[in-house]
Amino acid sequence: MKKRTIFILILLILLMGVTGCMSEVSSQEAILTYLEEKYDEKFEVEAFKEGSDAFKQMYGADKVIVHPEGKPEHVFLAGEYREHDGKYYDNYILSIWSDELTKHFEKEISEILTGVDYEYRILLYVVGEKYDKTMIEMSVFDYLANVNHDADIILNLAVKENQRPNIDEYSNEIYDLYKLINSTNTESNSVSIGFVDKSTDVKDYIRTSAVNNVPWSNMIGKMYGTLAVHKQFEISDSSQIAEYYQPMRK
Repeated sequence: MKKRTIFILILLILLMGVTGCMSEVSSQEAILTYLEEKYDEKFEVEAFKEGSDAFKQMYGADKVIVHPEGKPEHVFLAGEYREHDGKYYDNYILSIWSDELTKHFEKEISEILTGVDYEYRILLYVVGEKYDKTMIEMSVFDYLANVNHDADIILNLAVKENQRPNIDEYSNEIYDLYKLINSTNTESNSVSIGFVDKSTDVKDYIRTSAVNNVPWSNMIGKMYGTLAVHKQFEISDSSQIAEYYQPMRK
């Protein structure tokens, strides 16, 4: 009797594992099908996050980090709405526009950061109801100028150093970056900088920074400090920059 009970328990555990695995696969397939039908493209899943069937309202539903085949720079988030079973969302267009912004400002940023070792990406955040798939061919600058400027733009920048930085040596450059991002004339914008050790590989962290939900303080690798300046700070001089620097203890 005991052997039979143990066998049944083991079988139930195995079935739960298989069911969970099958659920993950079917959920990924459902999200991919939604994306492929919506955009007529093929997509690759980078990561899957399982939601809560019983408490979707509280913990959210299944979601994936994904990119179009052959275009890892267009990484984005897609998933099932927590309020509506079988209804899906994505921010693919925002990833395209973020990449457009990143490339557009590449020359100006490189001129400001001459001699600095860095990785960066410009991130764009817009409420989902304010854009749709018909805008996929639209330039982000056309969108912001003529459709909606209620958006948030963030310059996410990793500066590589051999030792703890002297922020005063970067004040002019950061102030110039602050003015550059403010020139986008969106409702909200900011510059977010992580000072990292040169040994730290930040390329993929920067690439996925719009969707990985990992702050600088939790990034894997040696960090010296962070600095963030926002539009609402109304900074008028480079001498104000250093006060926003936060050294890391680790």
